[in-house]
Amino acid sequence: MKKMLLLSALLLVLQSGPSSGKTFGFNPIALKELLSDVSAWNTMRTGQPSMTIDLNKANLEDADLDNVDLHDASMVKAQLNGAKLNRANLQNANLLFAKLKRTNLRDANLKGANLSKADLKNAYAKGANFSNANLPDADFRFANLEGANMKEASLENVRFFEANLKKADLRGANLTGAKLLRQAQLEGAKISNNTILPSGKRATSLWASINGARYAQEAEKTPVAMKAAPLPTPATYSTPGTPEPETSIENAPETILLQDVEAWNTLRNQNPDMDTDLQDENLDDAGLEGADMKGVDMKSSSMNGAKLDKADFSGADLVNTSWTRASLVKTIFRNANLQGANFERAFMKNADLSGAALTGVQFHGARLHGASLNKANLSNANLYDADLTKADLRGANLTGAGFIGTILNNALVSAETIIPSGEKATQGWAVLRGARFVDDE
Repeated sequence: MKKMLLLSALLLVLQSGPSSGKTFGFNPIALKELLSDVSAWNTMRTGQPSMTIDLNKANLEDADLDNVDLHDASMVKAQLNGAKLNRANLQNANLLFAKLKRTNLRDANLKGANLSKADLKNAYAKGANFSNANLPDADFRFANLEGANMKEASLENVRFFEANLKKADLRGANLTGAKLLRQAQLEGAKISNNTILPSGKRATSLWASINGARYAQEAEKTPVAMKAAPLPTPATYSTPGTPEPETSIENAPETILLQDVEAWNTLRNQNPDMDTDLQDENLDDAGLEGADMKGVDMKSSSMNGAKLDKADFSGADLVNTSWTRASLVKTIFRNANLQGANFERAFMKNADLSGAALTGVQFHGARLHGASLNKANLSNANLYDADLTKADLRGANLTGAGFIGTILNNALVSAETIIPSGEKATQGWAVLRGARFVDDE
């Protein structure tokens, strides 16, 4: 009886909408009522399967929606963090910009759904169906996608750091520009020659074998999201360890960086115009000593605890990067853009930061013994407890910089150095702080 009354109320709400029963105008109060009984909601949808469902910007965080029927629903920018959507029908739903962090999507049907720019960090989507879904720029970091069907899905620029893709079906998926795929778990995943790798090249059996995936040779067709040309044909899988002969390894460049710095440097030398987009990468604790990183785009990436001694980041875009406790001995940042970066407690002995943009950079507790900061812009930087012994500060701009506990023993200061007050440095200012006042060369 309760369900019948609720169903009647729901239909009344729907019929009183602006389109006489054809549209669900989002209403928080009605939404709360209708989601209190998924069974009644599904009954309503069964009776009116073509009804337009408008849940744009709806707040459904932590809602219990297991088995709910939301096919074709418009859920742009919906808040679904922590929601239970196990076995939910979201086929062809529009989830553009939706928030699905920690959402339970086990065995959910998202076939053909639009999840462009959706946030699915830590989502549990084991066995979910994402086939033919539109997922460019989605975030799957730490997500569990084990056994998920992502066949012919559009996965351009998707982030996969620490994602579980074991046994997932990626045949025909377009992974062009995908980030952090190298750090995902791909054991047993289905890969075919129609799978497009982050490099933009087609997957090979050797690539699959290296990554523990299973390879299928299919009739070649145009990559998904570029031009639809389905040519289905039965696939025969080979198992890891028995790769077919190939002439080259089509690993994404960032994979080579982590696996072999020398090979990365050679690749960069031979391909000076190669794509070096490494934004939002997690390279914490990586060993990248001597890496050629000149001109790379690494905005918002993390290198905490990494070993980057003698690496060269000249001219790189390193805005909002994090380098806490990193080893950066003799590392080159000449003319790099490091605005908003965090070097807290980093070891930067003899690092070259000359001409670098260091506005608002966090150097709290960093050791910059002998570092070159010649003509660097350090305005509003935090230099609390930083060791700048013998550092070169000639021509540096320190306007507004925090100097509490900063060590400047024998640091080089010139008349072109701008001190925190915004004035030019003087010999008296230098002497009071143990620095050396020298003429500019």
